Amino acid sequence: MPSLRARLVKQGLVTSVRLMRARGGGAPDPAGPLEDLEAYALRMREQLEEMGNRIRLPKTASWEACEMPGVLGEWVRDERAGDTDRVVFHIHGGAYAMGSPRSHRGLAAALSRTARAPVLLPEYRLAPEHVFPAALDDVLAAWRWLVDVHGAPPERIAVSGDSAGGGLGLSLLVHLRDEGQPLPGCYVGMSPWTDLAGTGESMHELDGIDPWLSAGLVEPAARAYAGDLELSDPRVSPHYADLTGLPPMLVHVGSDEILRDDARRLVTRAREAGLDASLGEFSGLWHVFHAFPGFPESRHALREIGAFMRRHTGADAVASSLPQPRSA
Repeated sequence: MPSLRARLVKQGLVTSVRLMRARGGGAPDPAGPLEDLEAYALRMREQLEEMGNRIRLPKTASWEACEMPGVLGEWVRDERAGDTDRVVFHIHGGAYAMGSPRSHRGLAAALSRTARAPVLLPEYRLAPEHVFPAALDDVLAAWRWLVDVHGAPPERIAVSGDSAGGGLGLSLLVHLRDEGQPLPGCYVGMSPWTDLAGTGESMHELDGIDPWLSAGLVEPAARAYAGDLELSDPRVSPHYADLTGLPPMLVHVGSDEILRDDARRLVTRAREAGLDASLGEFSGLWHVFHAFPGFPESRHALREIGAFMRRHTGADAVASSLPQPRSA
């Protein structure tokens, strides 16, 4: 049973989502004209940006713009992060159609506090205006700037992402591995959307229970992002990609969200590929509940993520990844 505070936050979330959808003209028929779905997505994007601009960071946190070649972004830092060369590279969610560094500053500040490292939030191009590979290209450009120009050692970087950003972060890792590039120290997925084809049973089993997402609107968002690619193409759905050789991963999901099985199956497939992979499933919670830090379960989840990131990007983790001298 979720805590009383979590249940109250959930009630507030349900009310807020209903108001947002009403202000957006009401959720359209998923089988209706594509133009109606795109117009609805753009209206919701605008509302999310308005909400993001009203978010006040904790007094211990700050942000500043970061301009990279061809890509914008933001640095978010909690003063408790201290002086470190470790970095959290967080990719925001929003069904590939909405969201930005502005909407995710609060989550980034919480990650900076618990991971004790600054967080870089890249701003990638969104669907429906920009289809694959625009978002991945932008994330790759930001990653290369972080490593090649800013000088962050890859093994000292934790890649994380929420929802669509969790899937995009996983696609980034697969791409780097396929190119033979150094990989980050670890990966964290918060309710990651990894299967755009929507084949998990929870996609329909929990539809109507999930207070945040609906199956009927997820598929149009997937098609808007994938463009001409099949939704099961591993380039847009890393659920179908080979995960061999990827870094340790921690995946969190709420038991009441339609993407529950994306998280469960990701960890199962990662373990089958020989990876160090852990799943945290939180009873009665919803999609990316980490973005609501004011209740016990969220605080616990963020502390676990921070400890995982520190463990896999800290000095001990880096030393263990280096070639060891041979004994005489």
